[in-house]
Parts: sequence; C-alpha cells; structure tokens
Amino acid sequence: MAMRTEVLEGSRGGMWPWLGQRVTAVLVLVTITIHLVLTHYIAIGHLSYDNIGARLAGGAVVVNDVVLLVAVVFHGLNGLRMVVLDWGLAGSGGRRVFDLVLWLVGIAAVVYGIWALWAWVS
Repeated sequence: MAMRTEVLEGSRGGMWPWLGQRVTAVLVLVTITIHLVLTHYIAIGHLSYDNIGARLAGGAVVVNDVVLLVAVVFHGLNGLRMVVLDWGLAGSGGRRVFDLVLWLVGIAAVVYGIWALWAWVS
C-alpha cells in the first residue's frame, strides 16, 4: 500500500516532524521501560533523596533520563503542533510564530529538566 503524499506535505507538518514523532515514540517506550525497571525492580534500597542521588551518580541512569526527557518534550510538543496544524493554523502567518514558541518552550523545558537532574548528579 502506497503512502499518500498529502500526509507528509509541508503544510500539514512535513516529513521530519512526522518521522520525529515515530522515533521519539520508540525512544519514550524504551527509556521509560529502562527507567521503571531501574527504579522499581533493580532498587538499591528504599527510595529516598540520598538513594536517588546515588542512582543518578551512575552515568547510564542520567543519560537514560535525559534522553527520556528530550524525547517526551519533543513528542508532546510536536503532537500539539500537529493537532493545531490540523485545526487550520497551517495556512496562516502565525505558523512560524507558533513553531518558534514551541521550540522555545521545548528548549526551556529540557534545560530546566537537566538543571533539576544536575542538582543530584553534582
């Protein structure tokens, strides 16, 4: 079955956001599974502030959490973008402003999330 070209048209989001949505969906599933397994099944004692700090001292846990953070933020904001484009913003001049706002919100969310993790790592 051939994919309809209008699904990937630039006015409806474009190919890269479409592909990014699929890639981040897989990343979210994989990294949330790793996060949950590490948190609930391979536990180092009971969850406490000190215990979480000890877990985050391991580089792999931090890398997993940062990848999870970036994937969730991109996936969520890109999904919001697609819904808004489907509602008719695609043809208006406000699309570029909306995209810029989403990028700024996404970058701010990732920076804030990494800053929150960094408090436990350092």
